[in-house]
Amino acid sequence: MKKATHQATKAHNTTLVLKTIYHNDQISRADIARATGLTRTTVSEIVADLIGAELVRETGVGPSTIGKPPIHVDFNAGARQLLSIDLGGTEFRGALVNLRGDVLQRHSLPLGDRKGAAALQLAHRLIEGLLPQASAPLLGIGIGTPGLVDTEKAIIRQAVNRDWTNLDLRQEFGVRYGIPIHLANDSHVAALAESAYGGHGPVPSLVLIKVGAGIGSGIVLGGELYSGVGFSAGEIGHLRAVRGGLPCTCGNKGCLETVANTSALLRLMREQALRHPETAFGYALAAQEPSLELLRQLHEVRDPQARALVRDLGTHLGVVAASLVAVLNVRKIVLSGLPILFGEPLLDAMRSEIRARTLPEQARETEVCFSLLGSDIVIQGACALVLRHELNLP
Repeated sequence: MKKATHQATKAHNTTLVLKTIYHNDQISRADIARATGLTRTTVSEIVADLIGAELVRETGVGPSTIGKPPIHVDFNAGARQLLSIDLGGTEFRGALVNLRGDVLQRHSLPLGDRKGAAALQLAHRLIEGLLPQASAPLLGIGIGTPGLVDTEKAIIRQAVNRDWTNLDLRQEFGVRYGIPIHLANDSHVAALAESAYGGHGPVPSLVLIKVGAGIGSGIVLGGELYSGVGFSAGEIGHLRAVRGGLPCTCGNKGCLETVANTSALLRLMREQALRHPETAFGYALAAQEPSLELLRQLHEVRDPQARALVRDLGTHLGVVAASLVAVLNVRKIVLSGLPILFGEPLLDAMRSEIRARTLPEQARETEVCFSLLGSDIVIQGACALVLRHELNLP
């Protein structure tokens, strides 16, 4: 029992020291001791072990007014690399990244109409296209995937659009490639990226809403990803946003996905054009197929029909976001994907709906904003997933 306690204490202290170095460039052992409350002897021993593992390196002598000058240490982001995989779009995307999440190499393959075993084989090709490019030992493979994911066992329970059921990726990839495999739902992974790399500062809780072909969200509470008992937390695409709406693929009516995902927005554009054929909006849709870019352009020039569609989109997202604010009391709602095209007017519609549906204090304390991570959000989130499991970072 004493041995186990000693090992647990040492592991805890090692994580504490590594986190301190990770978050502080050019720090001395004495400053680490002050920041962590550990003794200088303990810090020196742990730093020596981390240098031996090449996770930390000495970077030079710092200034000193009296006594021996301190030797600074820094986190060695190039000591290991990892593969970050995004299986959520119309193409499978992968990247070789360092321990800071910086992309070193990229590779992508179009999904086409592949499903089931064919889609899985494409994921293998993606990984095998990146593995030979690694120039440091691999820490693991992080994967963001659509569907219901058992994160503890690394099993995709069900991904309808991929035709995957009870797919054991730890067995499929881990055994084949001989490195640790970590995966989660792509929206959950995106929330991790936002928490770790989104530039929000010390925000312990947030919700990331990801809108595209589907709609999902990731929830970070107290700095930890919340997946729910059945790993399906954040399935906001199937919350009812409108009464008496259209049937959804889930079997219910009026779900958020029926009015706010990509296909729904294109359908609503067609319907708006049919109702207003003699307007600039109607003429534009008669001349070309509806697209998100066309809607963005029309919205930018303040076309009334385009503005109405965007306002409705923000309202529908706000209905669901208000529920999240009321139940979880999170202070930050971050949007990724399609909504970013439409800027502040969409956010204003969301904020208005949140104010109308939550306590005034909750509404005042909640910030609604866009993600700045762009198309790499799942790639960076998959990196954060591996770092958390393997090194307890960031």
